[in-house]
Amino acid sequence: MSRWRIGLPAGALAVVVLTWFSAGPAPVANTANGNGIKQFGIADVPGRPTALFPGATGNRWIRLANAENFPILVQTVTAAVGKPADSRGRPVPACPASSVRVDALTTPVTVPGSGTADVALTTHMLPGTPDACRSLTFPLTYTGTAVKP
Repeated sequence: MSRWRIGLPAGALAVVVLTWFSAGPAPVANTANGNGIKQFGIADVPGRPTALFPGATGNRWIRLANAENFPILVQTVTAAVGKPADSRGRPVPACPASSVRVDALTTPVTVPGSGTADVALTTHMLPGTPDACRSLTFPLTYTGTAVKP
């Protein structure tokens, strides 16, 4: 699972800065024989914050990792946004997880054997996001599929 943190810069009233924290690559599919489904990892690319505010769109960079010695074709990646929590890990009911949306991978990506590929997923902070959503952590859970081309 990955996390992103929304914080309000000093002196700003509407701009929200998103910073994600990675828990490391997580396998999202099991290896099958032949040209079946292949195992790969998905993790956040560290140090790539995005400034978002209600109604804004940005990018969330992720790293796809292939432990196989041959290329794989990542066909899908989606991110589910979990319930936000404050800096102490307490849930914040006044801020719905639906305030943030992450679009799915738009085109398949080839990841080289024993390599990685960085790709951007489009992120949205929806219009009308409540003030209660400032300085919160939104957990992201990634899933996806890949095959041997």
